[in-house]
Amino acid sequence: MTDELQELIDKALNETAAEDELRALEEHLLCDAQARDHYLNAVNLHASLRRRFSSEVESQLSGDVTPVRSASRRSVAIWLVTAACLALIVGVTVRSFSIPQPPAVVTQVVGAYRDTGIAYSTGETLELGPMVVSRGLVRLDFSNGPRITVEGPARLELIDENRLVLHRGVVTATIPESAIGFVIDTDAAHVVDLGTSFGISVSDTGLTDVCVFEGEVQVSSPQMNRPDEKPRLLREGEAVRASKNSTSIDSVAYKTSQFENAWSVNSGVLQTTGSMRFVSPGPGFHPGNYEDNEHIVVFPERKGIISSETIRVDMVDPGEYAKSHYRDKPELPSGQRLTSYLLQLDAYPEGTNPNRKRNVRGQITFANPIVGVIMASRLLKESEVVFGNPEVEYPTPRAVEQRPEGDERPGFDSVILAADQRTLILDLKVAPQKLDQLRVLVETD
Repeated sequence: MTDELQELIDKALNETAAEDELRALEEHLLCDAQARDHYLNAVNLHASLRRRFSSEVESQLSGDVTPVRSASRRSVAIWLVTAACLALIVGVTVRSFSIPQPPAVVTQVVGAYRDTGIAYSTGETLELGPMVVSRGLVRLDFSNGPRITVEGPARLELIDENRLVLHRGVVTATIPESAIGFVIDTDAAHVVDLGTSFGISVSDTGLTDVCVFEGEVQVSSPQMNRPDEKPRLLREGEAVRASKNSTSIDSVAYKTSQFENAWSVNSGVLQTTGSMRFVSPGPGFHPGNYEDNEHIVVFPERKGIISSETIRVDMVDPGEYAKSHYRDKPELPSGQRLTSYLLQLDAYPEGTNPNRKRNVRGQITFANPIVGVIMASRLLKESEVVFGNPEVEYPTPRAVEQRPEGDERPGFDSVILAADQRTLILDLKVAPQKLDQLRVLVETD
């Protein structure tokens, strides 16, 4: 340790250092680990002095009649100076060793890898700079609230907690009110969030598609130079396309299929296998609009709902759904914060045998635990009041038909809640013009 550094530490602890000397000491501590060790040793020494002399003072004040000698008076003075210095030390130490919060944290991973072959992991913090997702899906939660899901192959760059640049790939974004103004740039578009959920896709040639699921965004061309050129306001159910070789932003048909994998992760669905289809929101977000003979369709309904009353459900524990009387159904207590998803198989006549039953199997895993599953028509109708989309008129009939105990005939539905309490295994069978539905209630962060 240099004489200069020792002098700076002594002055700081003795409260005689000037402002420029305190700044010089702070620079030493930030750059030199050995200097930090010496400084902390000095802090410990002064703390010991404080404990010793404070004990002596307390003894004298508690009734010791021995006259206070000049040495004791000096001890009291040293203790008072040390206490003042300790307050200064705390301020310098906090400034010197505070660790900045990382801009983003990985919160969900579905088979996501870097270009080096190293997998992303949940809980991993990301620094500013380039990021590559060679395959899979990874959700990033930014420090100020935005949730961004990236689908590989993708290349992007984290600029700060309020902005990223997408060079290639697909992202979906959910931006809370606290982070309005979040920016995603591409070579062809400058997208500014106005409190919304949206998707952006960038092709290998730089062609950019922007699709707004909810709320509004502003889209402009990075090549706009004239002051009279205004950003394009894009609302829910609208989509545009931009090219890096043009300043025009052209309207295109609202299609969400390219965003459905990434949006499902953004919405709390960790993974689907088999014949499952996740539907992104928008103006066509209506269960009656999704007849499908090949897929069980997943609709996110309402997020973070707290019910003031108990909710009656069909299943809460792992196992296969079995029929029970209404009065024997389990109840979820009031006050829980829950998110609801509607799953359905809605068949239609098709082919040479249009009236045959359709059989679809699939599996869905949620990021958070499933606290209840509703499948009986009466319970679906009751829970619709709390968890259903208030702007949607839900179709009927809607019950899942479970196999009666001991009945071996084919044609019944099977719903299994796995032991992990996050996965549903579905085997649904439905005739054309009929409908199977179930509502899944998931714990909300």
